[in-house]
Amino acid sequence: TDLVRIRAQAKKIGEANGVKVTYMPFIMKAVALCLERFPMLNGRLDEATEEIVQCTYSNLGIATDTPNGLIVPVIRDVQAKSVMQLAGELGELAQRTREGKVTREELTGSTFTITNAGNIGGTLATPIINHPDIAILGVHRLRKAPGVVEAPDGDRIEVRQFMNFSISVDHRLADGADGARMLAYLRTLLENPGLLAL
Repeated sequence: TDLVRIRAQAKKIGEANGVKVTYMPFIMKAVALCLERFPMLNGRLDEATEEIVQCTYSNLGIATDTPNGLIVPVIRDVQAKSVMQLAGELGELAQRTREGKVTREELTGSTFTITNAGNIGGTLATPIINHPDIAILGVHRLRKAPGVVEAPDGDRIEVRQFMNFSISVDHRLADGADGARMLAYLRTLLENPGLLAL
Protein backbone atom coordinates (compact mmCIF):
# COMPACT_ATOMS: atom_id res chain seq x y z
CA THR A 1 0.00 0.00 0.00
CA ASP A 2 2.86 2.39 0.80
CA LEU A 3 4.54 1.39 -2.46
CA VAL A 4 1.39 2.34 -4.39
CA ARG A 5 1.51 5.82 -2.83
CA ILE A 6 5.21 6.31 -3.56
CA ARG A 7 4.87 5.04 -7.10
CA ALA A 8 2.06 7.57 -7.73
CA GLN A 9 4.41 10.37 -6.64
CA ALA A 10 7.30 8.96 -8.69
CA LYS A 11 5.02 8.61 -11.72
CA LYS A 12 4.34 12.37 -11.69
CA ILE A 13 8.06 13.15 -11.44
CA GLY A 14 8.78 10.67 -14.22
CA GLU A 15 6.12 12.18 -16.50
CA ALA A 16 7.71 15.62 -16.04
CA ASN A 17 10.99 14.10 -17.27
CA GLY A 18 9.59 11.89 -20.03
CA VAL A 19 10.02 8.64 -18.06
CA LYS A 20 7.23 6.12 -17.48
CA VAL A 21 7.48 4.83 -13.90
CA THR A 22 5.83 1.45 -13.37
CA TYR A 23 6.13 -0.85 -10.35
CA MET A 24 8.86 -2.90 -12.04
CA PRO A 25 11.78 -0.52 -11.31
CA PHE A 26 10.89 -0.65 -7.60
CA ILE A 27 10.73 -4.44 -7.75
CA MET A 28 14.06 -4.56 -9.63
CA LYS A 29 15.76 -2.40 -7.00
CA ALA A 30 14.32 -4.57 -4.22
CA VAL A 31 15.49 -7.74 -5.99
CA ALA A 32 19.04 -6.35 -6.28
CA LEU A 33 19.06 -5.70 -2.52
CA CYS A 34 17.72 -9.21 -1.90
CA LEU A 35 20.46 -10.74 -4.05
CA GLU A 36 23.11 -9.00 -1.95
CA ARG A 37 21.64 -10.80 1.07
CA PHE A 38 21.06 -14.11 -0.77
CA PRO A 39 23.99 -14.39 -3.20
CA MET A 40 23.41 -18.12 -3.69
CA LEU A 41 20.46 -17.15 -5.94
CA ASN A 42 22.44 -14.65 -8.02
CA GLY A 43 24.42 -16.35 -10.73
CA ARG A 44 24.43 -19.18 -13.21
CA LEU A 45 25.55 -22.68 -13.93
CA ASP A 46 28.65 -22.83 -16.13
CA GLU A 47 28.17 -26.22 -17.76
CA ALA A 48 31.50 -26.10 -19.60
CA THR A 49 33.47 -25.96 -16.34
CA GLU A 50 30.76 -27.63 -14.23
CA GLU A 51 30.90 -24.73 -11.78
CA ILE A 52 28.31 -22.58 -10.04
CA VAL A 53 29.14 -18.93 -10.69
CA GLN A 54 27.92 -16.51 -8.00
CA CYS A 55 27.95 -12.82 -8.90
CA THR A 56 28.50 -9.69 -6.82
CA TYR A 57 26.50 -7.59 -9.32
CA SER A 58 22.86 -7.90 -10.38
CA ASN A 59 22.18 -8.23 -14.10
CA LEU A 60 18.44 -8.73 -14.26
CA GLY A 61 16.75 -10.42 -17.17
CA ILE A 62 13.29 -8.91 -17.66
CA ALA A 63 10.91 -11.24 -19.51
CA THR A 64 9.16 -9.12 -22.15
CA ASP A 65 6.03 -10.07 -24.08
CA THR A 66 6.53 -9.33 -27.79
CA PRO A 67 4.71 -10.18 -31.04
CA ASN A 68 7.41 -12.85 -31.53
CA GLY A 69 6.96 -14.41 -28.09
CA LEU A 70 8.69 -13.95 -24.75
CA ILE A 71 12.15 -12.33 -25.02
CA VAL A 72 14.43 -11.63 -22.04
CA PRO A 73 16.63 -8.53 -22.39
CA VAL A 74 19.07 -7.80 -19.57
CA ILE A 75 19.52 -4.64 -17.50
CA ARG A 76 23.02 -4.62 -16.07
CA ASP A 77 24.31 -3.44 -12.68
CA VAL A 78 20.85 -2.85 -11.22
CA GLN A 79 22.37 -2.58 -7.73
CA ALA A 80 24.15 0.64 -8.77
CA LYS A 81 21.14 2.45 -10.28
CA SER A 82 18.29 4.51 -8.85
CA VAL A 83 14.63 3.62 -9.36
CA MET A 84 14.27 6.52 -11.83
CA GLN A 85 17.33 5.38 -13.81
CA LEU A 86 15.93 1.86 -13.94
CA ALA A 87 12.53 3.17 -15.11
CA GLY A 88 14.12 5.06 -17.99
CA GLU A 89 16.37 2.19 -19.04
CA LEU A 90 13.58 -0.38 -18.71
CA GLY A 91 11.15 1.65 -20.84
CA GLU A 92 13.68 2.19 -23.60
CA LEU A 93 14.89 -1.43 -23.62
CA ALA A 94 11.37 -2.89 -23.54
CA GLN A 95 10.32 -0.74 -26.49
CA ARG A 96 13.34 -1.80 -28.57
CA THR A 97 12.72 -5.43 -27.60
CA ARG A 98 9.09 -5.28 -28.80
CA GLU A 99 10.25 -3.63 -32.03
CA GLY A 100 12.85 -6.37 -32.62
CA LYS A 101 15.75 -3.91 -32.30
CA VAL A 102 17.41 -5.39 -29.21
CA THR A 103 21.00 -6.58 -29.71
CA ARG A 104 22.33 -10.07 -29.03
CA GLU A 105 24.55 -8.68 -26.27
CA GLU A 106 21.48 -7.23 -24.53
CA LEU A 107 19.94 -10.71 -24.40
CA THR A 108 22.82 -12.38 -22.54
CA GLY A 109 24.54 -12.15 -19.18
CA SER A 110 21.61 -12.24 -16.76
CA THR A 111 22.30 -13.36 -13.20
CA PHE A 112 18.61 -13.52 -12.18
CA THR A 113 15.34 -13.11 -14.08
CA ILE A 114 12.00 -11.42 -13.36
CA THR A 115 8.80 -12.28 -15.23
CA ASN A 116 5.59 -10.29 -14.84
CA ALA A 117 2.21 -11.93 -15.42
CA GLY A 118 0.45 -9.23 -13.41
CA ASN A 119 0.00 -6.87 -16.34
CA ILE A 120 -2.17 -9.51 -18.04
CA GLY A 121 -4.16 -10.28 -14.90
CA GLY A 122 -2.25 -13.27 -13.54
CA THR A 123 -2.60 -13.80 -9.79
CA LEU A 124 -0.18 -16.71 -9.24
CA ALA A 125 2.06 -18.89 -11.41
CA THR A 126 5.20 -20.99 -11.27
CA PRO A 127 7.73 -19.31 -13.57
CA ILE A 128 10.17 -21.40 -15.61
CA ILE A 129 13.85 -20.73 -14.87
CA ASN A 130 15.69 -18.82 -17.58
CA HIS A 131 18.67 -21.13 -18.15
CA PRO A 132 21.48 -20.81 -17.08
CA ASP A 133 20.22 -18.58 -14.21
CA ILE A 134 19.77 -20.11 -10.77
CA ALA A 135 16.34 -18.61 -10.09
CA ILE A 136 13.46 -16.56 -11.47
CA LEU A 137 10.91 -14.31 -9.72
CA GLY A 138 7.26 -14.22 -10.79
CA VAL A 139 5.40 -10.92 -10.29
CA HIS A 140 1.61 -11.03 -10.24
CA ARG A 141 -1.39 -8.70 -10.38
CA LEU A 142 -1.80 -5.86 -7.87
CA ARG A 143 -5.25 -6.01 -6.26
CA LYS A 144 -7.24 -4.45 -3.44
CA ALA A 145 -8.46 -6.54 -0.50
CA PRO A 146 -9.32 -6.09 3.18
CA GLY A 147 -6.24 -6.14 5.40
CA VAL A 148 -5.48 -5.86 9.10
CA VAL A 149 -3.60 -2.71 10.10
CA GLU A 150 -1.91 -2.85 13.49
CA ALA A 151 -2.10 0.32 15.55
CA PRO A 152 -1.30 1.25 19.19
CA ASP A 153 -4.99 1.89 19.85
CA GLY A 154 -6.07 -1.48 18.39
CA ASP A 155 -6.12 -3.32 15.10
CA ARG A 156 -8.47 -2.22 12.34
CA ILE A 157 -9.53 -3.45 8.89
CA GLU A 158 -8.71 -1.26 5.88
CA VAL A 159 -8.67 -1.64 2.11
CA ARG A 160 -5.05 -2.52 1.30
CA GLN A 161 -3.07 -3.27 -1.85
CA PHE A 162 -1.76 -6.84 -2.29
CA MET A 163 0.54 -8.48 -4.82
CA ASN A 164 1.65 -12.12 -5.01
CA PHE A 165 5.20 -13.14 -5.84
CA SER A 166 6.54 -16.59 -6.66
CA ILE A 167 10.04 -17.95 -7.14
CA SER A 168 11.46 -20.96 -8.95
CA VAL A 169 14.90 -22.21 -7.93
CA ASP A 170 17.18 -24.74 -9.60
CA HIS A 171 17.61 -27.14 -6.69
CA ARG A 172 20.89 -28.42 -8.12
CA LEU A 173 22.34 -24.98 -7.37
CA ALA A 174 20.43 -23.54 -4.38
CA ASP A 175 17.80 -24.53 -1.84
CA GLY A 176 14.13 -23.64 -2.07
CA ALA A 177 14.37 -22.35 1.50
CA ASP A 178 16.77 -19.66 0.25
CA GLY A 179 14.12 -18.63 -2.26
CA ALA A 180 11.47 -18.49 0.46
CA ARG A 181 13.73 -16.33 2.64
CA MET A 182 14.37 -14.03 -0.31
CA LEU A 183 10.62 -13.63 -0.87
CA ALA A 184 10.12 -12.72 2.79
CA TYR A 185 12.83 -10.04 2.56
CA LEU A 186 11.41 -8.80 -0.76
CA ARG A 187 8.02 -8.37 0.94
CA THR A 188 9.65 -6.36 3.75
CA LEU A 189 11.35 -4.04 1.25
CA LEU A 190 8.25 -3.46 -0.88
CA GLU A 191 5.92 -3.00 2.09
CA ASN A 192 8.40 -0.38 3.39
CA PRO A 193 9.69 1.20 0.17
CA GLY A 194 11.82 3.75 2.02
CA LEU A 195 14.20 0.84 2.69
CA LEU A 196 15.05 0.81 -1.04
CA ALA A 197 17.22 3.86 -0.39
CA LEU A 198 19.53 1.85 1.91
